[in-house]
Amino acid sequence: MVELRRSEKEALRLYVHLGARPRVPPADGLDEKVRTALQPGNRWVLYLNEEQIASVAYAFYLYSVGGSVAEANRFAREYGVAFHTCRCSRKNDPQVLPQN
Repeated sequence: MVELRRSEKEALRLYVHLGARPRVPPADGLDEKVRTALQPGNRWVLYLNEEQIASVAYAFYLYSVGGSVAEANRFAREYGVAFHTCRCSRKNDPQVLPQN
């Protein structure tokens, strides 16, 4: 279970809307999870698998490049998942690293 604030859900919705255009497209089924998210209080609740959680971390990373890093930082702090690019190779391949 992942709980998102309004700004986080909007960033994720934008990423899902892009579909296959980003270098790392959204995980399978993430678009449906975002569309059917529940809002029992002031946060949106999504039930995601590990691949979808990694995809959310990537979405917040992309959002941080052109906007706010708050979403990515909170997600890493709350759920222990952050997206980092590999600076050790020229390929700059994405890696999802667990945070301690």
